[in-house]
Amino acid sequence: LRSPGSTFKVFPYLAAISDGYEPEDLLFDTPRCWYGYCPKNFGNLYLGEVSITEAFTNSLNTIAVDLLAKVGFEKVIATANKLGVGNEIELEHYYPLAIGAYEETVLNMSAAYAAITNRGVYIKPSAIEEIRGPNNNLLWSHDKDRESGVRAVSQEIADKMNWMLQQVVLNGSGIAASIEGREVAGKTGTSEGNRDLWFIGSIPQLTTAVWLGNDNNDKTTGNSGDAAYTWKQFMKKITIDMVIEDFPKRSVQPNL
Repeated sequence: LRSPGSTFKVFPYLAAISDGYEPEDLLFDTPRCWYGYCPKNFGNLYLGEVSITEAFTNSLNTIAVDLLAKVGFEKVIATANKLGVGNEIELEHYYPLAIGAYEETVLNMSAAYAAITNRGVYIKPSAIEEIRGPNNNLLWSHDKDRESGVRAVSQEIADKMNWMLQQVVLNGSGIAASIEGREVAGKTGTSEGNRDLWFIGSIPQLTTAVWLGNDNNDKTTGNSGDAAYTWKQFMKKITIDMVIEDFPKRSVQPNL
């Protein structure tokens, strides 16, 4: 179990979009407190009026908490639970929840992001592909016997979130993960003291997570950009023979 840092922010943003917010909607980024909890942005940088996409791209802590407060704990927690996160350690009504205060496994976080890439369909992950018995007889296969996927969020909502994740790699904190010629969507994450450095990223066919840190939970000297760069180096090698595909394009609603 590790603190997911800002990789957790997909859940308040997904809940907000499901609640009717659009990526282009504007919020105000400024220092503020919620019942005594006063989150700070990285470098104490506040951008004033920003779109939800800009806030996500720049991983603004204040906006993540603001969205949690606006849509409510129940919706954010339910969104995470549907995507396989927070079911082993219960997520509670605690404002730091929005920026990754509760620990989760790398596997479960990866499966949640894979569901977004999978256009909102969540498939429970398995570490076992198949089991064979005497004479190499196939006894069980993950591909054949796995539970069918569960619709966690609508296709439209997932596509909007995936588009925002692409902006993180194109213009924001995940730029070190960009791969020339391929569309990449993903999010960085850092816990207090840089103890956990994350990048969870996807191409249309595959989601991969990188976590960097110390087993004894000591601080690191790196940052989440190191995780994004590591992800890129890994993916460049394993995608050599993969067909280049594009993500589905989100439908943009005209302003009325």
